[in-house]
Amino acid sequence: MERLIASLNWPVCYTILLVGSAAVAWILTPVVARLGRPLGLLDMPGGRKTHARPMPRSGGIALFATFWLVVGVSVVAAIVAQKSVAQAAPVGPIMRNVPQVLPKLAAVAAGALWIFAVGLWDDRRALRPSTKLFCQVVAVVPLLLARIQIVSFIPWAWVGMLLTVAWVVLLINSFNFLDNMDGLSAGVGAIVSAVLAWISFRSGERLMTAMFVVMLGTLLGFLRHNFSPARVFMGDSGAMFLGYMLGVLTVLATYYERGVPTRLPVLTPLIVLGVPLFDTCSVLWIRWREGRPLMQGDRNHFSHRLVNLGMSAPAAVVFIYLVTLCVALGALLLQLRELKIAGALLVAFQTVLWLVIIYLLERLGKR
Repeated sequence: MERLIASLNWPVCYTILLVGSAAVAWILTPVVARLGRPLGLLDMPGGRKTHARPMPRSGGIALFATFWLVVGVSVVAAIVAQKSVAQAAPVGPIMRNVPQVLPKLAAVAAGALWIFAVGLWDDRRALRPSTKLFCQVVAVVPLLLARIQIVSFIPWAWVGMLLTVAWVVLLINSFNFLDNMDGLSAGVGAIVSAVLAWISFRSGERLMTAMFVVMLGTLLGFLRHNFSPARVFMGDSGAMFLGYMLGVLTVLATYYERGVPTRLPVLTPLIVLGVPLFDTCSVLWIRWREGRPLMQGDRNHFSHRLVNLGMSAPAAVVFIYLVTLCVALGALLLQLRELKIAGALLVAFQTVLWLVIIYLLERLGKR
């Protein structure tokens, strides 16, 4: 057993985490789907809904349970195996640091549990938008108490705290807004997690890479049951949990390295998450322009606008996957050590260009 542990390297560990989390989510999702009716977690057809029969929206339980089960087991395994690993394995030095990150991990888990519980309650009782927004802000409090906040090139701590609250709440709502078609939020989240996992790996952040890999595996396992035609929805509990975790993990990760001649790599999360942020901003703009409540649901999302152009719902989802991948891959260039300012600006321009193309596509389609 000690020889096996001593032979572990990071690619092997990441593969175990990816396959393990995907398998757990794949097995657990149908189980929690059957709990939808007894728990009162059903999405009824009608109105702006496109499904014809009641659908369980208990998938968020599978996402939350899978992610934290795999993370919890991994933490326990790392602590137990510390003596066996010693200096022999490539993973040894990092595994011995696991106990030191437990306080911050506990803060992240506390916020995740809170936002998950709020989402479950919203799935059952439909909270008022103002109440939901307040609860989302509360979810960030454990992070701030654990000194988890945006610090890159910000001289004032209070500014970093405000930016952290705004960023995490923005992503919570972005993925909640994005969850409007089968497999959309989960698929985009998986692509984002994969790209950020690779960026963290290249930056030498092994534990952050592991967290993104677990999220990727969890979403892939869930997506097997959520892609069109979906058999279960993630609900607000799953969408808000997903947005919260990606918000927190992007705050914890490091994107700027000393020696790089530009600070633009700190924009990496904005670029990787460009599509969800574009959807949120465009929807809010349309609602504001039409004088409707900003948090009132409608069919003006990016995916709906693509369907209005003549795409089928599954085709619109796949199209958004591809746009997300194209935009996110540009962020990989920001991590190059030989990156120049001109190259970084080119990546930013490419991202904006993609969004302009989408906007023009929609405008021409309406004509």
